[in-house]
Amino acid sequence: MRILALPAFKNRRENPYNASLYDALGKFNGVKVAEFTNPRLFLQRWDILHIHWPDAPLHRPSAFGATVFTALLIARLLWAKLLGARIVWTVHNLRSHHAAYPRVEKWLWKMFVPLVDSCIHLSDAGRELALDSFPQLTRASHSVVPHGHYRECYPNESDRVKSRRALGIDPAAPVIGFVGQIKTYKNVSGLIAAFIEAAHPEAVLLIAGRPADAAIEAQLCAAAQNAAAQNHPRILFHFGLIPDERMHLYLNACDLAVFPYRDILNSGSAILALSFNRPALVPARGAMAELREIAGPDWVYTYEGTLTGPILSDALAHATAPSHPVECALSALGWDTIASTTLNAYCRAWGVARRTGYPDAAHSLASHPAIQKAQ
Repeated sequence: MRILALPAFKNRRENPYNASLYDALGKFNGVKVAEFTNPRLFLQRWDILHIHWPDAPLHRPSAFGATVFTALLIARLLWAKLLGARIVWTVHNLRSHHAAYPRVEKWLWKMFVPLVDSCIHLSDAGRELALDSFPQLTRASHSVVPHGHYRECYPNESDRVKSRRALGIDPAAPVIGFVGQIKTYKNVSGLIAAFIEAAHPEAVLLIAGRPADAAIEAQLCAAAQNAAAQNHPRILFHFGLIPDERMHLYLNACDLAVFPYRDILNSGSAILALSFNRPALVPARGAMAELREIAGPDWVYTYEGTLTGPILSDALAHATAPSHPVECALSALGWDTIASTTLNAYCRAWGVARRTGYPDAAHSLASHPAIQKAQ
């Protein structure tokens, strides 16, 4: 089976999800995965074209550029189908977080959705929401394949004390953290407001990641200045792209990771925190309830509505309780399992059963219900 993926490996530094998936798929006999390029698309034949973020062409500085790159994407997908490839879409999001060009985006989904032969959803909730949003997808095949963990993706050479020493944080202070790219929809300003409301006398709020633009950075700095004026100076910023070799410092320094997204379907950031055995506080939306079922209520805390100071305080108290377990069990999200169920989804896109030429990887399928549903 020949798979052309968009993206496959080129975004490994920004998000190891894709590379981890395709590295694991590459362990199967007879499976070839390649990065999407125009020469490969136009000069070679592929069984599967696997796309993850079809809204990527919308992330342009002008409506004209977004329109041109959207049209190019649709043309490429049409060419792949003309040569016999099946289009498989992993549904990470149901709409663009960019949301700058609504007319272009509406046209994108109108053209893209009918081309999809098979959908891979990261949760049952995601599958239902996708079918509600795009009824045309009922004609496609559907599989549920959870998001894999990040346990082997980053070095992890420090502990809580060493990480805090490196970052200049009091080893005894309760630390609430946000780690990842900082974008408007992630509502980091709302986290700052909830932290101020909580008024915890010793707590520290650590925000680490690269702001999407200068306006977001200025907004957060203004919020921090306001906090200092209210005698809340314990907000630490580490702006910039986090190198892989420093990711463990920020996550190990936290007692609780918080992701107060306004719009959420899935969250790789929450899974990243769990991969470092850090409890995560997330909105009760999208796939978060299923992530809570997989990781357990000691590791995923959910809330309804808007994040508030009391919600934040309660989650921090739970995360720092002496009885809190040390390690989060994520065997159900192992990449060999994820790759195996993804390969089943590819076969489903062709309407054929799993063939003997694609034996299971080294580890057998997990017995977790979320994995069984994907089979």
